[in-house]
Amino acid sequence: HLARIIPSLATVMGQDDGQCDIAQGCVDPQKRLLYLLCQFVEVISCSSGVPITLFLDDLQWADPSSIAVIHQLLLVSRSLNKTRQFFVLGCVRKEEAGNNLPFTGMVSSICNIGMNVTTINLTCMDEDTISALVSEVLCLSPRLTRSLGHIVYHKTKGNPLFFSQLMISLNRDGLLQPSLRRCRWEWDEEKIRLRKIPDDVAMFLSINIERLPKEEQMALSLLSCFGASTKITLVEALETTLQMSLINSLEKSVAEGLLDKANGSYSFCHDRLQEASYNMMRQEERCLFHFKYGVALISCSLGSQDDAMLFIATNQLNRGGPSAVEDKEQGILVANLNLTAGKKAMEMSDFSTAYSYFDHGISFLRKRHWTEQYQLSLDLFDNAAKCALFIGNIISLKLLSQQVLTFAQTFQDKLEVLFVTVSGLAKCEPREAANKAISVLSNLGEHFSDSYSEADICMQVEKTKVMLQQYTAQEIINHKQMVHPSKIMAMKFLARLELLILLTQPSWQPAVTLKMIQLSMKYGHSPISPLAFTYFGMLLARLGNIREGYSYVKMGRKLLDRPGYNEVAGEVISMATQVMCFVEPVQSANEFFLQGQAAAMSAGDMNNAIMSSLVYSVGSYWAGVKLPTVRENFTASRSMMEKQGNLMWLAHQAPLERSMLILIGVDERELPDHHDLGKTSPHATLLNYFNKMYLAFMFRDFEQTKVFAEEYYCHNNIVSFSLLYIHTAQAFIGGLVAFSISRKSNNPIWADRGSKAKCLMKKWADSCNWNFQSKLYLIEAEEAYCSDDICSAKSLYEKAISSARAHRFIHEEALACELAGHFCLDIGQKNEAVNYFLQAHEKYHDWGAIAKANALYEFATTAF
Repeated sequence: HLARIIPSLATVMGQDDGQCDIAQGCVDPQKRLLYLLCQFVEVISCSSGVPITLFLDDLQWADPSSIAVIHQLLLVSRSLNKTRQFFVLGCVRKEEAGNNLPFTGMVSSICNIGMNVTTINLTCMDEDTISALVSEVLCLSPRLTRSLGHIVYHKTKGNPLFFSQLMISLNRDGLLQPSLRRCRWEWDEEKIRLRKIPDDVAMFLSINIERLPKEEQMALSLLSCFGASTKITLVEALETTLQMSLINSLEKSVAEGLLDKANGSYSFCHDRLQEASYNMMRQEERCLFHFKYGVALISCSLGSQDDAMLFIATNQLNRGGPSAVEDKEQGILVANLNLTAGKKAMEMSDFSTAYSYFDHGISFLRKRHWTEQYQLSLDLFDNAAKCALFIGNIISLKLLSQQVLTFAQTFQDKLEVLFVTVSGLAKCEPREAANKAISVLSNLGEHFSDSYSEADICMQVEKTKVMLQQYTAQEIINHKQMVHPSKIMAMKFLARLELLILLTQPSWQPAVTLKMIQLSMKYGHSPISPLAFTYFGMLLARLGNIREGYSYVKMGRKLLDRPGYNEVAGEVISMATQVMCFVEPVQSANEFFLQGQAAAMSAGDMNNAIMSSLVYSVGSYWAGVKLPTVRENFTASRSMMEKQGNLMWLAHQAPLERSMLILIGVDERELPDHHDLGKTSPHATLLNYFNKMYLAFMFRDFEQTKVFAEEYYCHNNIVSFSLLYIHTAQAFIGGLVAFSISRKSNNPIWADRGSKAKCLMKKWADSCNWNFQSKLYLIEAEEAYCSDDICSAKSLYEKAISSARAHRFIHEEALACELAGHFCLDIGQKNEAVNYFLQAHEKYHDWGAIAKANALYEFATTAF
């Protein structure tokens, strides 16, 4: 819509077909539009030589969606640069700005993040100011107008609107008039002083309007029904349809200072004037007037190319409500108008307004509407459910979906709302969402077995590889387009299921991936196909062939170049980057997660934008980025999760974020307890125990390390068929812990666990020496220490330290120095131990792990 108004914007925002189906290239168009708007403002702010200023009046009436846009623009402007090129000036009525207003919440939020907010309280004018204004208005010396200014001040209490309307009223009533003889203004002070004026400005305005001729009163009341400003063309249309004299009456109001006429519109001089005009109508008649004006505009809206007339007519009808409907056919007509208006609003990505239209449309339906007006009912409920998902109204989503699932006549008619339901459940109830998606796929003819063994998976993978080997890479990329409707829908559900299964039932994931590959090659590519090849590459990498897997994830990224295939770009880029981290240096590869986040944001895919932000934060930690920067990364991703109410990803972030904060030096007692979040999925539970084990190990608490290690390995029975970079951290720390416990307990189970971690690390080091060599050396050093191979252990510790330094893993260098120090201390080489501890202390401090550095210092001072 913006691109149609400003065609050159299409170059910045990209071409769009105007459709906002959540399956067609845009997961959440509203989020996409917000992201693009912020990008647009960012570009203008950075390139403009002068600050951009946004002025907004009457913010006390702004709805949550509008406030959300302002909030996001402020957050983006804060992160731009220190030149502060974006300035927002807003006006709000203090008496109406209660604590529950969206505006008040936004101000509180931006203050909490340290953004500069200046509050300017505009009070009523004092007597000196009023006297000066009277003098200036009458073009007379202050000495001559002082007594009049005193009277006016006490009658208006310095209210600017009250002052201007009183002066107009005094002139109209002959109490303040020009004298031709004296060539100046004259007034009757005694009559003005004795004139009774209400204390309330609204009452005063109402009394003034009541003194107007009836025709002028009716014209102002009509105009007030359409808001603060109304196009003259609309008034002319109403004048013709209603056969009323409106223009002449409104022109008189302009002359009397009640209205402004500019830019082809009539505008009330102040919103209180609009309120007073609106209150001229009796409460019980207002809905009838609104409906009457809406009906009068129906013919104009249907024949107009301008969507604004449609919205105005529909808004008036909705304010009238179902009680104003005269017959059944009229109700159906209004419901259809709401459906049309709602679809237009969706094209503009205004889903709050669109939801309101669909909701009103439903309210105009009569009993038995599912029987008598089936298609209209289905369209209204389907679209209302989509909008409820986009605006985060999960309760309404469930209620609307239930209606469709109850009354839809065919399974095909239920598919859209089922897809919306799965998308909504994915945010907070991933297991239920996965089960529902599997059920839908079964009805679409895509069935799954009750269980899958690794042997079955390997066999199916080999069959798929053989099938794909019949094509060249270019032939796969240029493969035909999928056109079969049920298969396109199946691909959509499989895409939703892929990530849900990874988190809730990972043993099924290969079956989902392979089914997407098979459908793509049999029926043609759909916009989901890039995701299929990306997950297939991850599957191959997990099964041991990292290089071959990497070639398929690159193919998945290449498929994104096909027109209309950007819906899954965020997830494809992020998942492809997971495999890239096993091939390229993680410090550079990790940055591609931000590219995935940006791609997801531009498609309105907040779930994958959050996931990309999370894995970027986690990746930055394990890549050895300085902890203050890592903390900022975690804070940014947490903010997105909390804003979207995404508990699933918050559960995956909280354990490592907590460990990081404790290492920095934040008091553990001040941190929130996220124990319940760990129950959201098996992965979240595993991460919870892993990080508890990791933290205990880092602070040399052997007993707690053992307790949490046993819990970790007890829960580490998740069969994962996707290769994720977090697996390397788990194998690395898990291997070190296992050899540490083995050395002190002589339990062969722990030595076996350490050996398995070493084998994994060796395989990964063969794929990317940069990322895994230092980890492998350190695990081998701990294994040699366990076996009392002192010479080998000492050499391997040195190799681990050198490799970590060479490959810029400062946290691993610190850990290797510390473990080497404990090794030397145990074999009696105290001088070398001191040197290692000093190096470890320095590196931990440089990394930002202040609490860990202090703990090591305390240990060293007591040990020596």
